[in-house]
Amino acid sequence: MSDQVILINDNGARVQASITMDERGISLHSRGRTIRNVDYRVALELMISRLDNAGIDYNIFFDGIAKQNLPLSSRQHFFDRKATVQERFDAIAEAGGAYRRLLITAPGVSPVELRVAIGAVAVANEIVRLSARDLRKVTTTHIQSAVQRLLNGDDAPNFAPSRDYDAFTETGTPLAPKKVFGLALEEALGIEAYPGHFSAGWGQICFELLEEAGLWITPKKEGVARPKPDPKKVESELVGFAPTEEERSWIEGNPKIVSHLQRERAAGLAKEKRDAFIAEHKRLFCEDCKLDPVERYGTAGAACIEVHHHGTHIANMQPGHKTSMEDLKCLCANCHRVLHRKLALGIHLG
Repeated sequence: MSDQVILINDNGARVQASITMDERGISLHSRGRTIRNVDYRVALELMISRLDNAGIDYNIFFDGIAKQNLPLSSRQHFFDRKATVQERFDAIAEAGGAYRRLLITAPGVSPVELRVAIGAVAVANEIVRLSARDLRKVTTTHIQSAVQRLLNGDDAPNFAPSRDYDAFTETGTPLAPKKVFGLALEEALGIEAYPGHFSAGWGQICFELLEEAGLWITPKKEGVARPKPDPKKVESELVGFAPTEEERSWIEGNPKIVSHLQRERAAGLAKEKRDAFIAEHKRLFCEDCKLDPVERYGTAGAACIEVHHHGTHIANMQPGHKTSMEDLKCLCANCHRVLHRKLALGIHLG
């Protein structure tokens, strides 16, 4: 387990960089757009300068998420120990490691000795839970930014990989809900976020905001199943909409898909999508399984191609939102029903 530490400069002020220590050594985390990492270069140059002054022999390794599965020996950065600290930083940058996560090891030196040598102090363990008002300052934009950072290889090192839940992106990529919300919280409030700042789970603000931003949360083996919605909420969603028996079962699993089904029933949109699809591809076929219904069933087979509104449930559309053709997808009846069932279960594969 790693411990967060604070690096103190020669004037006694905190260096704004995210640094953790464990039995391997020192981890300097990648520079993001939040307050925690703005002094990345200052921190690295200060630490290697102090290690030099302490006469400690150390090694530097690239330690980003994309490289962590590789043997440590294959990601070592070899540097000229006689070069200045500025030249050593530039050499790391030239090797493609600028502002990326680094691991600094010092064989034979204990973690305590190493922490003292670099002039770091341990972070206090007491974290105050944030108010609902502060948590709700996290917007869809903050969450989408956090998702993109994680997809690009950044990490939220203060949060462990998820054991109980996955938050699926619109393309079906699973992310740890707490990592996503933690990064979004840092961007929204300009703080360094920790697990103690908020709770995650059904009925919590964290999950509510993640799903409003378009992520679909599903429990893992150890997670708690999604609670059944309040029957009154289901009925309120059905005002002005008459679902089929099959659609009602989907809605009872996830009331949010009512607006999705309503949009799919807009005949004008469906016809416009089919016409545009035929103009582009010269025929109708299922975009998922590639079934060509006319080839299989004859000219009447085109009737089994339906239009799926695959963008609606991802973006929380505001009143007056105009659907584009990119929001629509041509699916055969079988693929369409399977996808709706997944939506009801809170699973979306894009």
